[in-house]
Amino acid sequence: MEGTKLLIIIPTYNEAENIGLLIESLFKLTLPPEIDLNILIIDDSSPDGTGDLAKSLVPSYPGKLQVEIRPGKQGGASAFLRGFSRGLEEGYDLFLAMDADFSHNPVYIPRMLEEIKTHDLVIGSRNVKGGSIENRSFLRDLITKAAALYCRICLGCPLRDFTAGFNLYRKVIFQAIKPESIICRAYSFQIEIKYKVFCQGFRIKEIPIMFPDRLRGVSKMSRKFLFDALFDVWKIKKMKSRDTPLDQFIMFAITGGLGTISNLVLFFFFADLLAISANPVSIGCFLIAGTQNYILNHRWSFRQLTGGEKPSVKKWLLFLAAATGGLSINLIILNSMLHFFDLPYKFIAQAVGILAGMLINYSLAKYMVFRKKKTLSPH
Repeated sequence: MEGTKLLIIIPTYNEAENIGLLIESLFKLTLPPEIDLNILIIDDSSPDGTGDLAKSLVPSYPGKLQVEIRPGKQGGASAFLRGFSRGLEEGYDLFLAMDADFSHNPVYIPRMLEEIKTHDLVIGSRNVKGGSIENRSFLRDLITKAAALYCRICLGCPLRDFTAGFNLYRKVIFQAIKPESIICRAYSFQIEIKYKVFCQGFRIKEIPIMFPDRLRGVSKMSRKFLFDALFDVWKIKKMKSRDTPLDQFIMFAITGGLGTISNLVLFFFFADLLAISANPVSIGCFLIAGTQNYILNHRWSFRQLTGGEKPSVKKWLLFLAAATGGLSINLIILNSMLHFFDLPYKFIAQAVGILAGMLINYSLAKYMVFRKKKTLSPH
């Protein structure tokens, strides 16, 4: 993580009592030397002057503190999404979303940065072992945990704290899940984005945090936000967050069709026009078309299983190895048809062999090469 640019995004509304203390505590953190910490305050024209107070601190942290004041109260969800979009434009590598009221204690940030080395999203969770909610009634705590269980059951996702607002993201998440594609707001925004991250196979880690009630200022949370989120879960569930197996097969078939065209054109040129032996030509065509298919499948057909990672030589070799099953059937049918039938063009036999191996190639590619890793770590 050499030279890693970290953007901490903090939405504010009437947080004048907290913002100065929070900014100071963040810049005092002892972080790895490669971490370049920057803070973006997005204030919704707070009547108590939070935005102006934050702006007055900018000269104390030159080039490290930015303040954006928006007209009117637009909400924390839109502020976070604005921060993610702005951070992408400005080339940041990591995005830390947190609240301004010290319910998200900066002391957990070094642990989150350690975990992000091997994960794509790190969640400061109240509901995993070791996590807690401090100074809240038993009933309120029970409602929070019941809501989390409700989300887990409805969405079929093993996360334990869907509405957690203390989250560290790699930029690859927002390259795959565009901030402008998030349609829910308030606490539902947190559910939607985490569910999409899970559906796309990104690596997730929940770490335990103690979540206290604020000491200064007034809470913006209302019961309406919670009940809206419970209804929004069903809207989120209906979102097309992942391609169906049929969608994947159709895209795989289209990709395979493009590979087949490349394969047949090359085969016709070398085997029919140049009269080179069919078997070595078929193998050569397989390698060329296979490379083309690997790249297209990685970036398109199985994009929601690859999690935005770059194509690799290892996966390319595994893809070609997995495709040897289809190649074997291809060669068997090719040679059988050439032996038993007097065909006007040899590439006809090649086409039949390719079609016969398509289903085998799809299964091997999906379940051996592009399969989604079980990377969720709930503890």
